Amino acid sequence: MSFVIDLDAERREVQYPSGIPVKLRGEQFIFPAELPMDTFDPLLSEDLNLFGVLSEALEATEGDVDTGTLVMLVLRRNARLPKAFLDAFRQVYALLLGDQHESFARCRPSIGDYVRLTTALAKVYGVDLGKLFRSADSSESASETSSPTSPATTDSTPAPSGSAPDSPDSSASAG
Repeated sequence: MSFVIDLDAERREVQYPSGIPVKLRGEQFIFPAELPMDTFDPLLSEDLNLFGVLSEALEATEGDVDTGTLVMLVLRRNARLPKAFLDAFRQVYALLLGDQHESFARCRPSIGDYVRLTTALAKVYGVDLGKLFRSADSSESASETSSPTSPATTDSTPAPSGSAPDSPDSSASAG
């Protein structure tokens, strides 16, 4: 019998069988080879209410508000947000590191360390939050033969196999 979806197939554990090694301040920490589902629980907690805050931010942007004003508006309405977010973020890393978390915290990672580490782990784990939360009515097409929605391309992104040759943007109007 063949399976359409085989969750036992090779996974990231093959590439990182002992976990993902990370070096910080001369110490090594091992992150799990696969991103555990419960890792997102602290960010999705009712206490943090991240989606409520994002909803407020989206509503505020309808009034053409600049970013600084938007941040101040959201923080004024949610004074606990910065502390709650940092606590949730620390909980995420505690879940990822398990018994190693205390040693990691003693290294006192900087904000930059957390940003670089989170960005690097997201790449290794294959998590792209921008794509994960992308609008369903996105202008991108999943078709292998579709043209890009904008004429801008980069040399670093090869054309996918079976893609059509570049053609003028069909949505452009002559006028």
